[in-house]
Amino acid sequence: MNTLPNLIHRLSQNPFDYLLNFDVAREYLRLNQTASAVSFFLRCAEYGVDEAGSEDYIYASLLAIAKCYDTQKGRELSVTNTLLQAIAYNDARPEAYFMMANYYERAQQWQECYTFAVMGLGWSYEREEQLVDVGYYGEPCLLFEKAVAAYWIGRKDEALQLFKSLSHDELPDNYKQAIKQNLEKLNAGV
Repeated sequence: MNTLPNLIHRLSQNPFDYLLNFDVAREYLRLNQTASAVSFFLRCAEYGVDEAGSEDYIYASLLAIAKCYDTQKGRELSVTNTLLQAIAYNDARPEAYFMMANYYERAQQWQECYTFAVMGLGWSYEREEQLVDVGYYGEPCLLFEKAVAAYWIGRKDEALQLFKSLSHDELPDNYKQAIKQNLEKLNAGV
């Protein structure tokens, strides 16, 4: 059984095991104890650096750290810095680009949002297993960020075309609702 006390006991016997550190971090994240989660995700990234097969765990740890920082107020530079580290570590995966675009959307920094969405879309990749849920559900998420930002940087026609295309994709309900609302506003000439 992988309860937190059990995981911590196992980790006390092998403190440099990056997988155990990752499992402990994920459990702290599940419990919304972000400071503890960050600590163990950092340990995973540090101890996994020379281990074969650790690449996905290191990347996921960096994403999770950014996610934790994003829930804490006043950590904006920590969020973007950690996501930039994730991109530098593996620039061929889409999640960090998506998280960066989404971060800039929420900050209403539209050119940055658009740029990171386009950068993420520039790669050809299959949707890989996600070790940590960061809200990325495939390429349509990057297209959504691009569409939102396109409107705000003066590319209304591009935004309209993207939203129309996205309206046919299988996405979670929150995306479907946002796409519908954006189409209604764009078609109304707002």
